[in-house]
Amino acid sequence: MKRFAPLALAVVVASSLVLALGFDARAQIHRQIYPAPTAPLSLSGLPEGAAFVTVTTADGVVLKGIEVPPRDGKPTFLMFHGNGSAASRSIDWLAPLIAEGYGVVAAEYREYSGNPGRANETGLAADADAFYARARTVAGGGKLIVVGHSLGGGVALGLSRRQTLDALVTIGTFSSLSDMAPAFARPLLTDRYDNKGAVAMLDEPYYLVHGDADEVVPFAQGKVLQATAVADHRRGAMFTVHGAGHAPDTPTVAAILRAVVAKTEANGGAIKAELPGSVALAPF
Repeated sequence: MKRFAPLALAVVVASSLVLALGFDARAQIHRQIYPAPTAPLSLSGLPEGAAFVTVTTADGVVLKGIEVPPRDGKPTFLMFHGNGSAASRSIDWLAPLIAEGYGVVAAEYREYSGNPGRANETGLAADADAFYARARTVAGGGKLIVVGHSLGGGVALGLSRRQTLDALVTIGTFSSLSDMAPAFARPLLTDRYDNKGAVAMLDEPYYLVHGDADEVVPFAQGKVLQATAVADHRRGAMFTVHGAGHAPDTPTVAAILRAVVAKTEANGGAIKAELPGSVALAPF
């Protein structure tokens, strides 16, 4: 699959230079955190059954995403993509699972892919709640597993503070937004995404996925989330993908998610699904 646009807060334009040039530093930072694609969502090339879905948030924003219903009682994944990606890429990333009958609701954020509104942490939280409600409907009585990649992991962890999830998976997610920013830029951040704090409060099973060659969100930040989960006795495990970067390849992600499904359906029993040799599993 195509590489997702990186979070890249480490390359935020130096505030002193921005101000010297007369630009709005906060606007520059916003564009680094939310480099939203402007092209409208398309179903072209996506798996059979993929269709647009429209949700309305609590603050009245109408958003378009993409969904594929589950078959044969399979679980459904609610997917929150990274900061430079789109819902169509979420569907593409999970295509092998869709082919096996799993359902997917791919959330799309405000300001992204032709959706109205302006992205920020509060707004994306409202977006997450709206797509969560839709995903519960799509899942019917089946399991709903929430998956967040990169920034989307922060959105998913925020959702866990407000909703009860069957399981939560984050991929390449940072410990907090401030940890991704240079020290001089941190006072200008209006969004926090305190993922470490959210992990400490989880009451659902949590599965952390991180490539140890991630050059966008350093592997060390995944280890911070793991250490928090261990210290606070959370349920779940860390999947380390050796040699993988910010977005592990589709077959690897599919194998990990199958393992998460097996664990979820076993109500906490041992993970029996086969994992690639590049993946190391460490229970919390």
